[in-house]
Amino acid sequence: MDATTFRWVLVIIAVLVGIGIYLFGQHQSRLRKRSAMETFTREEIDSAFIEDEQLRVELDSLNQLLRDDEDDDQVEQISITPDREDQTTPFHLPDPEIHEPRELRDRDSKDYISYLLRHDDFRLITGEEVSAAVGESGLMLDEDGYLEYREDDQLRFRIASLSPPGRLREFDQLDFATVGFNCFIDLEDCEDPQAAYEAMLKKIDELVRELNLKVYKPSQELLTISDVTDVRQRLS
Repeated sequence: MDATTFRWVLVIIAVLVGIGIYLFGQHQSRLRKRSAMETFTREEIDSAFIEDEQLRVELDSLNQLLRDDEDDDQVEQISITPDREDQTTPFHLPDPEIHEPRELRDRDSKDYISYLLRHDDFRLITGEEVSAAVGESGLMLDEDGYLEYREDDQLRFRIASLSPPGRLREFDQLDFATVGFNCFIDLEDCEDPQAAYEAMLKKIDELVRELNLKVYKPSQELLTISDVTDVRQRLS
C-alpha cells in the first residue's frame, strides 16, 4: 500500500469513528430524555395516588364522625325516654259521668222504659244543636226542666240531660252542652204505654237523624230491633 492509499484509509476511519461517536451521543440523549419522561410520569401518578389516598382517609374520618354523632343522638334519645311499658298505650279519657233522673232511681226496670241518645265517643252536643233539633219536634220544657212530649193533652214521654244536673232548662243558651239525652217513660203514670212507646220511638228517630246520635240501653249496650220487639210484645 502506498502512502496516498494509506492516508485515505485513515481519513475514512476517522470519519466513521466521528459518525459513530455522534450517533452514540444522540442515542444516549434519547435514552436520557425517555428516562426523564418516564420518571416524571411516575411521579405524577404517585402524586395523584397520594392525593386520592389522603382524600379517602379524610372521607373515612368524616364518615366515622357522622356515625359517632348518630350513635350519640340515639343514645340521647334512649336516655330521655322513660323505661315504662305504658308509653305505647294509647291515652283514653275516662267516660263522663252519666246522670240518672231522680224519677228512675231505685226503681225496678220493669216500671219504666229508658233509652240513652249520645255520640259513641261521648262528644258533647251544643245548645245550638239542641235548639235546632227541638225547634220542630213538638217537644216542650216542663216545670221540672225536662223536655216533654204530649199528644191529645196526654204526656207520652220525657227527656232529661245525660250531663248533671239532668235539666235541659237552659238548652237555648250559648254555653250549654250535654253528653246526650235520656228519653224515658214512667209506665206507672202512663195512661197508654203502647202509644207513648211508639211516640217516643218516632221522636228518637228524628233526634238521631238530626244530631247523628246512637241509641243505647241503660246498660250502655246499643239498642237493637230485637229489643224494640220485646218491649212492644211486653206492652201489648
